Amino acid sequence: MKGGNASSQMAEHYISMENFNIVWHYKDLLLKGLGYTVFVSVAAILIALCVGMLLSVMRMGGDSLPSRILKKIVAVYISFVRGTPVLVQIYIIYQALAVMGLNLSNLASGIIALSLNSGGFIAEIIRGGLTAVPKGQTEAARALGMSEPKILMRIVFPQVFKVALPQLTSEFINVIKVSPMLSVLAIVELTRTAQRLVTQTYINLPFYIAIAVMYFVICAGLEELVKLQKKRLERR
Repeated sequence: MKGGNASSQMAEHYISMENFNIVWHYKDLLLKGLGYTVFVSVAAILIALCVGMLLSVMRMGGDSLPSRILKKIVAVYISFVRGTPVLVQIYIIYQALAVMGLNLSNLASGIIALSLNSGGFIAEIIRGGLTAVPKGQTEAARALGMSEPKILMRIVFPQVFKVALPQLTSEFINVIKVSPMLSVLAIVELTRTAQRLVTQTYINLPFYIAIAVMYFVICAGLEELVKLQKKRLERR
């Protein structure tokens, strides 16, 4: 009974209204951290789109020996990205950039790490979307004398992104969810901000509940957007 009373008192201490009032007092800092999270996620997904498009194009090569080698390299890269922890990839990219002599900020290194990770997943999403583009359209474009880059940018990719938009939005949600791992690089996004405030105020649970709610609101909103996108595609 004493142990139960002690646990109850401890719980009341952590989740008291006074502690949540303290969390509310630091709302501006939390919102600033949320802004960094959104900025990092948007920047990473935009770069990842470019990476994914490049990888998908590399996998569309012919049957020549160089093309087959390139396809194999891309396949290994995608398998590595999908089969290793994101945190390990962040450490590898951060250290690799330093070894290469690129004196980038922690923020830039973190964005690059997230974009290279997400780019592998987006490449697979785009490859799936390519099946929705009728081959007759690309063959007709070639017959009209269009170059391969024009065919990709004007005919193929617009249709692919239209079909794959729900999956791409889901990938954006995933980037937001893994962005807290950038706190290991001392990037002051939402989770890192909460960690600093916990150290400063010695109040942990209310802060983590608060940021969990903030992540949930953003991700739930985007998930509803995904559902709407899927419904529109089904109607069409």
